[in-house]
Amino acid sequence: MRQQVFFPGWFRPSSADPTLVTVRARTLGRVSARRWLAEHAGRLAIRSVLVAALLLVVAVGGLAVLRTLHDGKVYPGVYVAGESLAGLDGGEARAALAAKAEAVEGSRVAFTHEGQAWTASVGELGVKADPEAAFTAAYGIGREPRAAQRLGTTAGLIREDRRIPLGLSLDRKVLDRWFDRIDRELRRSPREATLAVDGISVSVIPEVDGTIVDREAAAAALVAALRDLRPLSAPLPTLTEPARVRVGDLDEARATLSQALSQSVQVVFGDAYWTLSPADLGRFVEPRIDREKQGAVAFSLAMDEDALAAWLNEKLASDINRDPLDAEVGWNGEGLVSTVESVDGARLQPGPLAESVSESFFGGHDAVPAAVTVTKPTVDSANLGKLGIITLLGTGTSNYSGSDAGRATNVEVGAALMNGTLVPPGGEFSFNGAVGVINDANGFVEAQVIDGERIGKDIGGGICQVSTTVFRAAYLAGLQMGDWFPHRYQIPFYEYDGWPPGLDASILQPTEDPATWGDFTFINPSRGWMLVESWSTGANVIVNIYGPDLGYTVETDGPFYGERRQVKPDMEIVDEELEPGTIKKTESPLEGLQVSHVRRVLDRDGGLLRQGSFDTTYESRGNVWVVSPDQKGKSDADPDRPLPKPQAPPPDEGAMEDAAAGEAMVDGVSVTEEPAPVDAVGDEVTSEASVAEEPVYEEAAPMGGTSVEDPSTADGA
Repeated sequence: MRQQVFFPGWFRPSSADPTLVTVRARTLGRVSARRWLAEHAGRLAIRSVLVAALLLVVAVGGLAVLRTLHDGKVYPGVYVAGESLAGLDGGEARAALAAKAEAVEGSRVAFTHEGQAWTASVGELGVKADPEAAFTAAYGIGREPRAAQRLGTTAGLIREDRRIPLGLSLDRKVLDRWFDRIDRELRRSPREATLAVDGISVSVIPEVDGTIVDREAAAAALVAALRDLRPLSAPLPTLTEPARVRVGDLDEARATLSQALSQSVQVVFGDAYWTLSPADLGRFVEPRIDREKQGAVAFSLAMDEDALAAWLNEKLASDINRDPLDAEVGWNGEGLVSTVESVDGARLQPGPLAESVSESFFGGHDAVPAAVTVTKPTVDSANLGKLGIITLLGTGTSNYSGSDAGRATNVEVGAALMNGTLVPPGGEFSFNGAVGVINDANGFVEAQVIDGERIGKDIGGGICQVSTTVFRAAYLAGLQMGDWFPHRYQIPFYEYDGWPPGLDASILQPTEDPATWGDFTFINPSRGWMLVESWSTGANVIVNIYGPDLGYTVETDGPFYGERRQVKPDMEIVDEELEPGTIKKTESPLEGLQVSHVRRVLDRDGGLLRQGSFDTTYESRGNVWVVSPDQKGKSDADPDRPLPKPQAPPPDEGAMEDAAAGEAMVDGVSVTEEPAPVDAVGDEVTSEASVAEEPVYEEAAPMGGTSVEDPSTADGA
């Protein structure tokens, strides 16, 4: 029904002609309305503005009231993931959303397939809720920066609720790991066609297509469930995954492997070789599949080189590995030569060897050189000039004529063991280090020794003949002494061929512990090596020391004698281990003696490098008898026997003048020491002047004492 508008005073209806009245009324009404609107338009506009202003004031006032009532709280009608936050302050809203997020992340997902089931929480599958972002969005409704926005938002809340989703993120890598586990437990992964080796035979294992998780469908189902905030329980979506390599793809690879297994591979090292059989090598063949490719190109053959390297190391290392062996050297009258060639050290490198064997196996089966790390010896036969041994530095001699068979054997064994000893630059020669342990395993026998203060027998008696001889060579070469201990008693063997007393050196090995041993040592002061040569002639021991040209001149004075010491009273010793009825005299009277030698060492220019006095105090002794228990008191020992007065000391002599000049007697023949050339030059080392020489005056070596660690208490008599 159309609404009529009446305007008073414009017309009155006539009853004479209703139709005419009606028409005229409509015409007049339209004309009157237009006139009225034109006359009253301004007033209507003003009234409309007033009404709008009034409504705005009411709205703003309502908004102000709403904001006051919800200060610090979420506005009414705001929901997050179906959870109303209306009227909650920040802490309450956050707590509510955290609980909601925990519930969502804890919701379960379950897939089933042919009797198998897999369940997990969505949180375990990489889903992560973001309650803080949801709170920020919810709390911001009605708190927009502009008033018009706030007014519009508030008006909108009156009409309908605002629903905000709970932000969720999905880590696809985590989800894929779960799917990987399901694939493994399905045990229906595709199996590629492959080759198998049995001895030297090759067979083909056919492919099997697999059943795997349809990951996209499963992930889509999970996302849909998350969107609806509901648990997911559904059949597992699956796909059939065809094998990448099929039987027909292996023809070429099978031919290659059959050819590789048709021959052996040899490993060579020097003159040695080892044959690796095809059956042995076939155990390490490893088919490989490239998951990024399909068909024949996805299949390749290789060897498990780690396992092969371990096997090669076990099989070959003991035969190949060796430490470097230094050359043994000697002096041929003109220079240094190898008497025994050096040997390079070698260490098998199994990894590189395995790589080379693999290449040969799949290639032409060529012989494979063993991969080794070579270690050069310190004394290399191919580079003897590097040692710098270019001249004779000093010679020592001694005479052991008259020694019994045991003593002579020990002298000859000791000289042979010391022969060829090399002393490194700045190093120290050790007699004990040169000859080793004095025992029967090294060829020594029992002979007379000085045992403490008594004469007895032990393994190695007479070895001091050799230590005395090398001492003399070092003394005449001008070398600085380290350890030096003269004998307790004066021994005639060491004064044959014109050598005076006081130039002997004893050594001691009382136990198996080298820390208790007494030694003779000297220092190599040069930047080159030194060589000690020693040998015996059946009556004499000769020691030569070779090395760089030191330019030394040695001057020696002596011997200088002190007072003699009176012999000691007779002594009888009861030995429980002697056979009954035994009486034997083991020692005869011998006066003690003090003797000294002074040595000066001059450099190439005549400057004094060192000067020292080598002092010896020989102890005296008396008659000694050793008896069995039943013969106690029956020997000729007379403790009250009158003792002769000591003889006058011999006059000081120049007996060392000939020795210092390089002359000595060997088997009654004069031997002249070769003088060191002033400007001789070796292959790589030039002449040496004073190197590593510090003191000008050498201190005398310790003498005397009765400790078992003091070599002066023992003798190779």
